[in-house]
Amino acid sequence: MKLALHSVSYSGTWGGQTRLALPEFIRKAKELGYEGVEFAAKRPHASPLDLTGRARTRLRSVMRDAGMEVCALASYHDWAGGWEHRDMAHVEKELTYFVAVARLAQDLGAPVVRTYTGFSDERVPYRQQWDQVVAGLREACRRAADCGVIVGIQNHSCIASHPDSLLDMIRDIGEPNAKVVLDAPYVTAHGEPLRETVLRFGGLIAHSHLTDFLRRTKYRYLPATVTFEESGTEMVGVPPGEGPTDFREFVGALKDVGYKGWLAYEMCSPLVGGGSEANLDRCAKQTLEYMRGLFRELGIPAE
Repeated sequence: MKLALHSVSYSGTWGGQTRLALPEFIRKAKELGYEGVEFAAKRPHASPLDLTGRARTRLRSVMRDAGMEVCALASYHDWAGGWEHRDMAHVEKELTYFVAVARLAQDLGAPVVRTYTGFSDERVPYRQQWDQVVAGLREACRRAADCGVIVGIQNHSCIASHPDSLLDMIRDIGEPNAKVVLDAPYVTAHGEPLRETVLRFGGLIAHSHLTDFLRRTKYRYLPATVTFEESGTEMVGVPPGEGPTDFREFVGALKDVGYKGWLAYEMCSPLVGGGSEANLDRCAKQTLEYMRGLFRELGIPAE
C-alpha cells in the first residue's frame, strides 16, 4: 500500500483554507514525504477546461521532476439530478465532464477516476433516481474503458452510500471496470463493521481515502429564556487516529484481501485547528507518520 495526498486539501474550498496552485501542491506533497498525489479534477486544480495539451505536458514535467505518481483523479458528479427540468440534458452533461476527466487521467497516467453516485431528491421516487444513476455510471464505465481507466465509485453521496446498496449498484452496472472507492469513515457512519465490510468488497476496492471527523453539536441561543437549544450538528475534520474510525482494523482488512493500491489523505471539511497552511501541513505530516506506524505494526511493506 502507498500513501498519497489529495489536492483538494489545499484547494481553498472551505472558508479560510489555504489555496495552493497545482505545481505548488505537488512540491508540497513531495516535501511532506508522500509518494503520490490525487488531483481534484475541478478548479482551481486539475480541471479539464484548463489543462490543455501544453498544460498537461508541463504538469507531467512537474510530476516527473518531483518523482511523484498520480494515483487518481477525483471527478465531481451528481448522476441523480436534473429532475426539475428534464429537457436540460443533465446526464449528457455529466457524461461530457466525465469523459473529459477520463481522457485527462489517461494523459496523466492516473489509473482511477473517482466519482460520486448522486444526491437524492425526496420529491422523486428513489428507484427512479437509482435507475438514472446506474444508467449514467454504466455509460461512464464503457467510455472510461476506451481510456484504460477504472471508475471508482465512492461510498459518499446519498444514493448507494450504504455498503449493501453499493454492492447492489456495482452488480446493476455490470461493467468490469466498475470498482469501489471504499472510505472507512462512511462505513463507520452507517454503523457497519469495518473488517467485514472490506472482506465483502475484496477485489472490488480500487482506491481509498484517509480522513476522519468529529461531530460537534450546534446550538441556538434563546435570549428570552437565557438558554440554548440544539440546532443540528457540524462535522469537523481531524487526522486519522484522532477520530472514531478504527483505521488499524480497516488497513488490516485491506492487507488481508490483498489490496496493494493507494490510500490518499484528504482534508475535505473545516478542520480542528483551522485552515492555515501550517495546520494543513501539521495534519498531513501527522497522518503520514500515523499510517507508516500502522504499516509497520501490521507488517505491511513499504512500496
